[in-house]
Amino acid sequence: MILLEKRYKEPNRIEMETTINVLYEENVISIYTNKPDLQKQLCKSIGEPEKEFKKGKSILASRWKIPLNEKSKISKMMLKANIFQL
Repeated sequence: MILLEKRYKEPNRIEMETTINVLYEENVISIYTNKPDLQKQLCKSIGEPEKEFKKGKSILASRWKIPLNEKSKISKMMLKANIFQL
């Protein structure tokens, strides 16, 4: 099995964003980011994203949805991904 390395496109500094929403109706936390370092860390700590937004072969942004009952994934996301300091 050959694993391909993902290529992330670096956004302009003023266009970098990370959005974390609590969707109570769906009972999930939705995380969207276009920061390449954060995308890599989230992939390592909580797994592959639900959706990757691509242009050509490069990944522009990623989105994860974590059910609110998955407390360990939420903890990993908050602690290991270091979302507040990137």
